[in-house]
Amino acid sequence: MKKSVLAISAVVSAVLMMSFVSCNKKAESAAPASAPAAEAKAAEPAAPAPAKAAEVKPLSDARYVSANDIDKGVVSTSLEQPDGFVLVATEEKAMEVQSIADVPKTVGEDIFTQRISTKGSGKVDFRNISFPAKAGETIRCYALSSSKTDSRPLHVVNVESGEEIGVITMEPDNGSNPVTVGDVAVAKDGTYCVYATSGTGYIYQVIVGK
Repeated sequence: MKKSVLAISAVVSAVLMMSFVSCNKKAESAAPASAPAAEAKAAEPAAPAPAKAAEVKPLSDARYVSANDIDKGVVSTSLEQPDGFVLVATEEKAMEVQSIADVPKTVGEDIFTQRISTKGSGKVDFRNISFPAKAGETIRCYALSSSKTDSRPLHVVNVESGEEIGVITMEPDNGSNPVTVGDVAVAKDGTYCVYATSGTGYIYQVIVGK
C-alpha cells in the first residue's frame, strides 16, 4: 500500500513538472519579439549652394568708375568722374545712383552697396557711361539686368564712329545670379561708352586697363 501511494505521488509530481515546463515554453513563445532597431532617418537633401560671386583677374594700369564713389540720387545732366569717366544723362533721359546697402553685391573682394541704374535703354547720346580707352586695353563691366527673368544686352560702342565693339549679356537680377562681369577688347584709341537696351541695366563698375 505504501509503495502504491509513493508511486502515485511520483506520477503526480512528474505531471506537474511537465505542466510547468510546458507553460514556460508557451509563455516564451507568446512573448513579443524584440522590436527591430529604428531605421536611420534618411538624410535630407542639401539645399543648393548659392551662386558664387564672379572671380576676376585684376587689370593692370586700371582706371575705373564705381557706383560706390558717386553720390546717390538722380543724374539728369552729364556728371564727370575721375579719369575721364562721364555719366551721360539728360532731363528727359535720366540715370540714377541707387543704394543697395540692404542687399549688397560682391565681386571678388569688391562689395557694392550702390549701383548705377540706367533707368531705361540708352544710346551714345544719353543713359550711358563714357570714357577714354587705348588700343590693347580691355573694357570690363560689372552689371546686371534689372529684370528678374530676362537678360539684357550692354553695348560697348565707339562714340566717335558709332561702331559697336562688343556686347555683354547682363544676367537677370533674381537674387541668385552673381554680377555679370564681361570683358571687351579695344582695338584702337578713342572714346567709348556702355549702355543698355531692351530696358534698364544696373552698372556697378566699369574698369579700363590691360
